[in-house]
Order: sequence, then structure tokens, then C-alpha cells
Amino acid sequence: MNSTLDNVAHVHEQRPRSATPFSVGLLGIVAGLLTLWLLRDSTALDGAGRSTAACVAIIATITLYELFVARVYLRPSAGLAGQAVRPLSLARVGLRLAALASVYVGIGLLYWLLPEYHGTFYIPFWSLIRTLAPYLIVAAPFYFAWMDRHQREVDDAYMLWGRLVFSGQRPANWKPVREMLAGWMVKAFFLPLMITYLSTDADHIGASFATAMNAPFSLSTFRFMYDLSFTMDLMFGTVGYLCTLRILDTHVRSAEPTMFGWLVALICYQPFWSLISNQYIHYEGSMFWDNWLISVPIIRIIWGTMIIALVFCYALSTIAFGLRFSNLTNRGIITSGPYRFTKHPAYITKNLSFWMVSVPFVEPLGWRIALTHCVALATVNLVYFLRAKTEERHLMNDPDYRAYAEWIARNGLFARITRAFQ
Repeated sequence: MNSTLDNVAHVHEQRPRSATPFSVGLLGIVAGLLTLWLLRDSTALDGAGRSTAACVAIIATITLYELFVARVYLRPSAGLAGQAVRPLSLARVGLRLAALASVYVGIGLLYWLLPEYHGTFYIPFWSLIRTLAPYLIVAAPFYFAWMDRHQREVDDAYMLWGRLVFSGQRPANWKPVREMLAGWMVKAFFLPLMITYLSTDADHIGASFATAMNAPFSLSTFRFMYDLSFTMDLMFGTVGYLCTLRILDTHVRSAEPTMFGWLVALICYQPFWSLISNQYIHYEGSMFWDNWLISVPIIRIIWGTMIIALVFCYALSTIAFGLRFSNLTNRGIITSGPYRFTKHPAYITKNLSFWMVSVPFVEPLGWRIALTHCVALATVNLVYFLRAKTEERHLMNDPDYRAYAEWIARNGLFARITRAFQ
């Protein structure tokens, strides 16, 4: 009897509030996809231009909700006041602007020093930078002026960094500076990748859709749905790295504090991933799921549908963040969408899709090769497992995440499955 009552209590226990409602992310993706659709035949815009327009549509849609409905700038985590708490100081604004400029100079110097960023691969990123730079130059002084009057903490990270760089004044507390610089390093690494991949996808998604319409319920339909899921993921990844703003409560609360956490995250992305996957953990063989199941069309359809379900769940896991998506940083705890079922829906679904797409256990060259591929993919799974554990260790410093982790432990999908068999 007590066990039954406990189960009822678990079911009705209130889930911790999400920093962004899942429905808002869905509104954003509708705006982004609609923009891509409307611009699909535009000859004035290339893939980079269309993807930029889609990201702007997402940002505008979610920002309207965050500012005028949720009024997130009034949350304690934002550290802002609804009314001005001090007179405007042009000296403080100027110092913050100079600090921001020094960060940009440092990032630009890194891009200049590293040959990785000199090739044609990153042309869409540089195109976006040239487009956004004039708007940033105009908007930044007004933003910092508003922040100067409304931010409760005067000596924020930019003030501390500015004094250090331009006056040699060492901060008494280094943590805000470390978190700010770490946040910018995360953005400097991931934003070029997100923009480049998204612009490529924006170029291809229209053709993929047209092909799918000409051959409905075929492999072309699968490819379009597969491409669409990653386009949605990339759109929200891009807007997440673009919108690190305290007024939207999307600022960095903390960054991954360990080198190991950074290592297991960064090796999953270019340029590191291509080197590691080709030389050490190459798990793809000579056969993929569509070739393997070509003689059994019913199972092929079911298998392909399961893959699409997994990658769509992966995309929804990114959409759930709204404007807050970011690797290696905490910008607000998400508890809605797929995160109401498990703490790591993106990693779980992505890794399952790896197995279902590459089918490493099927290898015409023999069982030894198949075993090698399976071990390699299991190693990839281990990397993502380590990413999940380092993220949990980092986020457990946030009381909101601790409350969420406790709720998931009692009410998550795996907890419910476990109770069902008890």
C-alpha cells in the first residue's frame, strides 16, 4: 500500500521550473523554418544569408517572449533591477567597451595565428561577422549604458577585466573574470562551426525537400527528415552562442572548471574529431542501415523511422534551450521538453542513432572487422558518457540543477521503468 502511494506521489511531484519553456523554443523553430522556406528561392541570399535570416527570426521570436512576457531581466539570476539603481557613468561604460574590444582583439589574434581559420571552410562565418559588426558597434554602447544603470553589481567581469588590462589593477576576486573569458573562448570555438555547418545545411535543405516531394515515402524522404533535424539543431546552437546577454538572463553563470571536461567536449568537434575518428576510433564500415535492409522493405521503413525519431528528439533537446544552448557553460537549467524525461536526451538519442545508422555489427569483411567497429563506436559512446558526467559534476554547483537532478532521479523515464519492474 505504501509503495502505491509513493508511486502516486512521484507522478504528481512538481517538476522544477525550466529557464525557458519548451513551447517557446517550438515557436522559435517555427519562425526559423518559415523564414528558410520563404527565402528558399532567393537569389539575393546565399546559404549564409538565409541561415542568418532564420537565426534572426528565432532570436526575435524568443526575445519578445523573454522580455515582454517572462520579463526574465527581473529574475534574481539576471542581477538586474527594473528601475535604475545609479546614475549613468560614461567612464564605466567606456571601460566596459574597451574591455569588450580587448576580448575581440584577443580572439581575432587567435584566429589570425591558427591556420585552421584561414581556409575556405569558414567563409560563411567571416561573412556573418562582416554583416553583424556594424550593428554591434552601434548597439554595444547603448547596451552597456543601460546595464550600467540597472545592473546591481557595479564591478562586473568587464569592469574587472578592463581595470586589469588598462590599469594593471588585479581583481580581488578572479572568478568573474575567469568565467567571462571562458565563456568567450567557448563562443570563439563553437560559433564558427555552428555558422559554417548551418549555412551549408541551409543551401542543401531546399534541394533535399524538393527531392523528397518528388519521391515521397522513399529514402529521399528519410534524408530530408534527417537533414531537417540537424538544421534545426544547428539553428538553435547558433542563436545560443550569439545571445549571451544578461538582459535576456542568458549570460554565463559558470564554465566547466576542469581541463578533462573541456577535453572530452572539444574532441567531439572539428578539427579534432576528424583526426581522432580517422586514425583511432573509426567505426563506420562498408555497409550502412539502408544497404543492409534493402531486401526487407518493411523492416527498412521501421528502422529508418526509428532513426528519424532519435535525431528529431536530439534536435528537440537543443530547441528546448531556447537562446541558452551552449557547450561547457551553465546559462540556466532546462527541465522541459525532452529534459523532463532524462538529464541527457541529446547524448542518448545521438549515440543510439550512431548504432542504427552505421550498423557496425554488420560487416561483409568478417566478424573481426565488425568487432573492431563495434569497439570503436563503444569508445565514442564512452566519450559522450564522460561528457555527461563532467557536465553533471559542473552543474551540481547550481542549486537549480541539484533540484532538477533529484526530481529526475525520482520521476525520470529510467526511474519509472525501474519502479515498473519492482
